[in-house]
Amino acid sequence: MSAPDGSDPNGSDPNGSDPNGSDPDRSEPKDSARAHAHLALVALTAGTASLDVTAFFRLGGVFASVMTSNLVFVGVAVVKTEAAFGIRCAVAILSYIVGVGLGSAIAPPSGRENRLGTRPLSLLLTGELAVLLGYAIWWMALDGRPVGWARLALLGAIALAMGSQSAAARQLGNPNAGTTYLTGTLTSLVSSLAARHRPDPESVAVLVALVAGAAAGAGLLEAAPITVPLLALAGVGTAVALSWRLARIQSR
Repeated sequence: MSAPDGSDPNGSDPNGSDPNGSDPDRSEPKDSARAHAHLALVALTAGTASLDVTAFFRLGGVFASVMTSNLVFVGVAVVKTEAAFGIRCAVAILSYIVGVGLGSAIAPPSGRENRLGTRPLSLLLTGELAVLLGYAIWWMALDGRPVGWARLALLGAIALAMGSQSAAARQLGNPNAGTTYLTGTLTSLVSSLAARHRPDPESVAVLVALVAGAAAGAGLLEAAPITVPLLALAGVGTAVALSWRLARIQSR
């Protein structure tokens, strides 16, 4: 039954929206976007872990994404005068810096705003996928056992990709859950537990994905090393597909 002015006496307006602000037509896209971002974070992190395992065991004992460790390794290389090791560290660090710079220029950090599905972020993730595809083809052509300058080039490629991915992750709306540097994520999780607060589920998910991706990468390096890049391609490819799909949903 309607009031004389045509409004619903129970509190909803003639258009069917909730006066308390919970418009289902608006909340559903937001929920979908958050779910897409959550899955993208997990997929990207698993791929990152597999690349770090590959870099450490097959590309010279450094990491593709953990630049803090690589900076420590630079100090070790200087003290022990291990020039070759120092060069590998420098290649990884400089490539990562270039990746972050390019990625941040294309898609600047968004704080807590989820920009998955926007054109800049979709293009950035697609560019990362293209770099990793080239890496995968080259890796397979070398039968998963690169040496010399090829090893340096492959290391630079994946460190560049991880730098751009770090920039992309800062567009996914959760500053506490990264996909590459995860010490802060672990710190936030432990702090929440110590304070008896509910831990951020995305932080838990990405840490689990990190361990799972590393285990999968290590297993494939032993069993079928030529296939290891497929893990990273699957992770980034998932994020790319989610971003472009969300863009189509939001454009309707």
